[in-house]
Amino acid sequence: MELTTEQLQKVEDYLNLKDITYIDLRMEVFDHIISDIEVKLVDENVDFETIFYLVTDIWDKHLKQSSSFYFGVAYTAPKIVIDKAKKYFKKWFFLILPTYFIPYFIIVKTNTFFTEIIKNSIHLFFQIVTVLSFMFFLLLLFKKYKNEKKTTYSFILKTQSLNALVGFLFLINLNFLDNDGFIDASKSGILMAFIFSTYSYFHFYKKHLEAIKKHKIS
Repeated sequence: MELTTEQLQKVEDYLNLKDITYIDLRMEVFDHIISDIEVKLVDENVDFETIFYLVTDIWDKHLKQSSSFYFGVAYTAPKIVIDKAKKYFKKWFFLILPTYFIPYFIIVKTNTFFTEIIKNSIHLFFQIVTVLSFMFFLLLLFKKYKNEKKTTYSFILKTQSLNALVGFLFLINLNFLDNDGFIDASKSGILMAFIFSTYSYFHFYKKHLEAIKKHKIS
């Protein structure tokens, strides 16, 4: 049994109310709800309003506002969005610690073997990489916020935007040497983690654009 235009609009309004405005999820959820309603209308021979509230009551638990420690409790979205975002982001979340600790321990173990020339070269390299990474991150932020289309990936990007502050703090003090003149292992580890976060932001930005293109939203 096909729904009328008014009935379809009621489902659209329900999705708007639940903030299902993510283009990679909206049509999928819309089709599922329509299908559920149409099946029940045939099977149970009850009026649309009754069936609509029965179906949406079931969907409410999937569309309620939720959060996750992967992104921080300050960032909320419908549960179905959070679940999908976690699936995409989980491995990146757990990679951030190795990107800090591996460079940290390498610097700690090798610091005493560095000559002044090597230390100065590493120091200069870190300074250049810091500036370039921060500028690239800012460019990605600018491009992302010019594009107002919402996808699951754009939610991930929103939660990772504050990582740019790490790069800004580095710019305030571009000194990567400690008080003894050695390469600062802790600061080096944080820099590598920042570079990784810049790359992950770039990765999810590309996925965001691909999702927009896939759903033919320009």
